[in-house]
Amino acid sequence: MAVFSSTDFLHPLDWSARQQLENVPMLRQATQRYMSYYGDRRHRQLLLSHAVRLGPRQLPKIYKLLPPICDAFGISEPELFVRVGPPNTETVGHSWTAIVIGNQLLEDLDEDEIQAILAHECGHILVEHVLYRQMAISLMKAGSAATPLKAIAAAELAKVRINAALLDWYRKSELTADRAAATFMGTPEPLQRGLLRTLGLSKWMRGQVSFEEFANQAHEFDEITTDASKWDQWIGRNLGSDVTHPAPAIRMRELMSWSSSESYQQLLTLRRQECRAGVGECSACGHPLVDAWRFCDHCGVSIPRARHELR
Repeated sequence: MAVFSSTDFLHPLDWSARQQLENVPMLRQATQRYMSYYGDRRHRQLLLSHAVRLGPRQLPKIYKLLPPICDAFGISEPELFVRVGPPNTETVGHSWTAIVIGNQLLEDLDEDEIQAILAHECGHILVEHVLYRQMAISLMKAGSAATPLKAIAAAELAKVRINAALLDWYRKSELTADRAAATFMGTPEPLQRGLLRTLGLSKWMRGQVSFEEFANQAHEFDEITTDASKWDQWIGRNLGSDVTHPAPAIRMRELMSWSSSESYQQLLTLRRQECRAGVGECSACGHPLVDAWRFCDHCGVSIPRARHELR
């Protein structure tokens, strides 16, 4: 049973940038061409052959973090893969969807931080970000290579500036996904810690780091930024063509602002009402269960679907 809708955490900058993107001429034609060249089959072939798919019997301690998020967001469960890579995640696919985790992330982050990252990715799925985000990444990767996507860019995107509009929206869509993660987790802290880990702060620094002090750096940024290039414009236009995320200090400030808002508190109340965990026991091994789980965290046996419907 879904608890949240796609509009619950939509950031205003995400909404406005998407409106601008979808008003760009020929976007629909470019999207159709992209989908014809870069179908879901190609992504799935690569992942099945070069990555490890998680499930109840494959790295279940990590996999178990995903189903409760999908239940709360009311989305179909994406496949979950781990492959060699930096501490990052991405979501691919349109009709078929998968979340891909770089193995370094599993080594660098605590369990709740990993779940916050998964909730961030599921937020992208809930708000239907995935297709446009794939297009933006593919355009950046195309570079000078003679690819079909480059031909699209040369023939159409260069004229109507779809590339710039995609990247502007891509960065701002991160703010919505951050809100989704903070809402599901019931606190922004795991994602805040994860953000600081990306800047090189290690686990042993826990207890010594102030989120407020880091967010204040964004305020100082505002003080030295002219009115003509306020940060919402700056993250869209002045970071370079290969930068996909807004500045971490700005993300931290946005998270702190969201978590102190009345809207956030209302969503937390809703979650407490609709997602109260009822504890039972696995019929196979007797291990305690939580209603949101779709399998036993201990032995991997599937939980009957009727259990999830009796809420």
